Amino acid sequence: MRRVAVLLGVCLLLAGLPAGALAGAALWTYSAPSEITSLSLTPDGSYVLIGEGRLCFLAGNGTPLWQERTAKLAACSADGSLIAAASGPSLTLMDRNATVIWQEEVPSTGVALALSPNGKRIAMADFVGKVYFYDADGTLRATVDTRPKDKSKAVISEIRDVALSRGGEYAAVVSSCGLFYYTGAGRKVWVREGSLEGGTAAAVSGTGNEVAVASDASVRLLNRTGSLLWTYRCPRPVTALAISEDGSRVLAGLQDNSLVCFDREGERIWSFTAGAWIRDVAVSKNGSRVLAGSLDRQAYLFDGAGHLLDTYSLDGGIEHVALTADGTAGVVASFRKVIGISTAAATATPTAAGTTPPPPSTATSAATPVPVTTAPAVPVQEAVTPTPAPEGDSGFPFLPIAGLLACSAAIGAGYLYRQHQEPPLTPEAAVPEGPSAPLHVPEPAPPEVKEAPPAPWRVSLEQGRTREAARILSREMTVLIGQRAGVRVIYIVDALNACPEQRQDLARFFEDANRLAYASKDPTREDIEALEAAYLRLAEEISGGSRTD
Repeated sequence: MRRVAVLLGVCLLLAGLPAGALAGAALWTYSAPSEITSLSLTPDGSYVLIGEGRLCFLAGNGTPLWQERTAKLAACSADGSLIAAASGPSLTLMDRNATVIWQEEVPSTGVALALSPNGKRIAMADFVGKVYFYDADGTLRATVDTRPKDKSKAVISEIRDVALSRGGEYAAVVSSCGLFYYTGAGRKVWVREGSLEGGTAAAVSGTGNEVAVASDASVRLLNRTGSLLWTYRCPRPVTALAISEDGSRVLAGLQDNSLVCFDREGERIWSFTAGAWIRDVAVSKNGSRVLAGSLDRQAYLFDGAGHLLDTYSLDGGIEHVALTADGTAGVVASFRKVIGISTAAATATPTAAGTTPPPPSTATSAATPVPVTTAPAVPVQEAVTPTPAPEGDSGFPFLPIAGLLACSAAIGAGYLYRQHQEPPLTPEAAVPEGPSAPLHVPEPAPPEVKEAPPAPWRVSLEQGRTREAARILSREMTVLIGQRAGVRVIYIVDALNACPEQRQDLARFFEDANRLAYASKDPTREDIEALEAAYLRLAEEISGGSRTD
């Protein structure tokens, strides 16, 4: 009977959960054959573009339209008629049928790519710190160098993000050397060199009048002339950034698992704490819907006031999210899976878990000194009084609760019937009479000798997935450096700074790894084995003579 009571209690507990507390359902699912590196959704939701081992173009309902060339970086225009793709040093512009319009080569591997929503401007940044501005017809309008003018310092400008305004009139570039603002044709508007503490991301409003930039220590908003509007000091580095097209909302995800929403004046409107880092965030045109992806394998949907509307679960950490302009549909991607979601019917749960009321602003005006604030404590969750449902719609999930109660009753009745049918256990049956049989103790088996598992890149190599093997080698190198040097390695420049003695060889290793992973043709086995040899040699040096294989 005790087990029956527990079972009934669990079912009743599930039935009592508020609507929206259970994870939202996906409209469709797409499984990718390799790692997903980029994700785009057209503003009207008609098309989905996925960058992976093979560039994949889907209809808005998840139907694959085509799979073509390899592309680590990809972006599409607002109507889906133009697609820009970068693989290694190659930049390609295609139409929606995958027909190549033009293709250009730059001197070094591409690391960031942006295509203006109207399709008129393309900006591609490379590994050494240069940005190339193209027109839609393939004309190279300008090449800019974000590295310091004093080349004797041998400073690398690692570009982390490139963003274009809606019409392509303005472009923001954030690198390890600062923030750069250009016209869409590549003419410098203003530069803030050395003013960022490890810049990580940039976002531009539709008109280009507002520029949001994130770093290891802050979120900032500037206007089109370069004037600083406000600064928010962050307790941890920023891992995701977005700005609404109208510039009314700025969203930032942090390494302390929090998501923070600001208005145009820098007031902190609301915040939310997830179970792990926020890896990506998207916002609708007017800020009425926000979608955030976290490494806790959940995507979170909010309304403009920060009320949690729904959650969506995947089998791995959420790396990419995107929303339509009106916020009624979206896409969510993990390492190798994409789901499509509808947000139109989502409503706020009675308790906005993790959502906090706006505290006193920690943003500071550009006209006053910026104090360094300490990390705010995680606020106690407060209950939000639910809004009464309209007449005729109680808002109470009668059908799901009735179903759960029926299941509970059926399971409990079946258990009681089975217990009634079984004869009771008598003392005679429970304790056999007579002397006990001698207990046979088997001889212990000899210890099993387990072979060491193969290196992760070796598995991909043996299966013929040479591109994936190159990506894994690059990833394993950054992990190794982070462990041995005891530093946080997010970007390649972090790895280079952590190992000054191997800096030149490491730069060459990462350059070769990127070239092999995203070249126009699949690398050969010999190419990967040469990269593996370089990895093992550098790993031994970094580890102080101890082999890592």
